[in-house]
Amino acid sequence: MTRLIQESYSSTRSVDRRLLFVGSVAAIAIAIFVIAPGDVASKTHLALHGLCAQRPSHSLQIGTSTLPMDARMTGIYVGAMATVIWLIAARRLRSARVPSLPVLTVLAVFVLALTVDGFNGLLVDLRFRAPYEPSNLLRLATGVLAGTSLGVALGHLFANSIWARGDRGRAVVARPVELVLPIGASVAIAALALLDLPLLYAPFAVGLLIAALSVFWVLAIIVLALVTNRGWSCRTWGDLAPLALSSFVAASAIISALALVRFAAELLLNLPRLT
Repeated sequence: MTRLIQESYSSTRSVDRRLLFVGSVAAIAIAIFVIAPGDVASKTHLALHGLCAQRPSHSLQIGTSTLPMDARMTGIYVGAMATVIWLIAARRLRSARVPSLPVLTVLAVFVLALTVDGFNGLLVDLRFRAPYEPSNLLRLATGVLAGTSLGVALGHLFANSIWARGDRGRAVVARPVELVLPIGASVAIAALALLDLPLLYAPFAVGLLIAALSVFWVLAIIVLALVTNRGWSCRTWGDLAPLALSSFVAASAIISALALVRFAAELLLNLPRLT
């Protein structure tokens, strides 16, 4: 019995070391980005240039600086990040059951709200008559709702592609009312951008970068697990560490590559700057 306890303790420590190592690599990479030469606004705009149109007129400002993502994308990534964190805290990332029809309906309505608002904005941009006047507040709100749907989808895909023994008896979201908590957290975070406090710009801009990186990181874990035949093989969080590390590198490379491609296209095609 003593030997079994010692082996179990040793295994737990090994798992902790592997997870700590992966988290340390991610934290160090972000820290290097933050302390690298240049101001936070310029660096985050450069890093996220390939993920967002970054139209000043569609973006929120904190102080005199524009956030590196427009209001809609800000809402999407805040919503997705808050939802994934909630799923982790609630220990739902092993829940592999398909959500109920009421939950799926609510999530679909969230995406529909974003689609309607986006199409309405497109009509205005094309100088057609639109049902209502677009606003960054609406873009932010519909983005948060759609981001919540994205976060739930990521959690469900993760649970169904990683674990050798997922919990088939429970869904990542059991009832629509459970979405109140991640949405409330997202709204509270998003509201900080509306306070117009210059002190909040750097944390918010870096937070958006971390949120975008986290979403791509989870996607990369799912895709790499399936492509490399490592899906449905993890029994503990420690088993996920090697895949998580390679996925972090892949996610960082993809975001960087998208930014470089957009810069190259703007340079070669002499594209006008968005307003």
